Amino acid sequence: MADRTAVTVNAVPKAPADSRVVLAHIMSEHDTNLYGTIHGGVVMKLIDDAAAAAAGRHADGPAVTVSVDRMTFHAPVRAGDLLSAHAELARAGRTSMTVGVRVTAERWNAAGPVAEVATARLTFVAIDADGRPRPVPALTDAEAATD
Repeated sequence: MADRTAVTVNAVPKAPADSRVVLAHIMSEHDTNLYGTIHGGVVMKLIDDAAAAAAGRHADGPAVTVSVDRMTFHAPVRAGDLLSAHAELARAGRTSMTVGVRVTAERWNAAGPVAEVATARLTFVAIDADGRPRPVPALTDAEAATD
């Protein structure tokens, strides 16, 4: 019979800012699609990586993607753009977390305008060493979402 010992979680709630992550990557010609813009899947990977880091920070350990609840592309991204994914927890349940992500683009080698190019909301579940859901800390301020 499997050991069903309860997993204890840090009872101290965390603020959304405690999970905040920014990942940045310079887009290149290797990332383009047939239209000459950056492939949506490349942008989606950056979003998932940033969201996973934010969820893992909040959960104090591994968290896996359960769903992409919403993904919106606002503007095309081009080779030479510095793409930045800004992720932060928007909601924490018992074992699941919703992460908001805002993606911006700017030229990699020049100061200039920063454009919002995509937004997303993803759901993650914290897991233990056996891959089973485990509790996560509460969120102190559900008002601060990045999308």
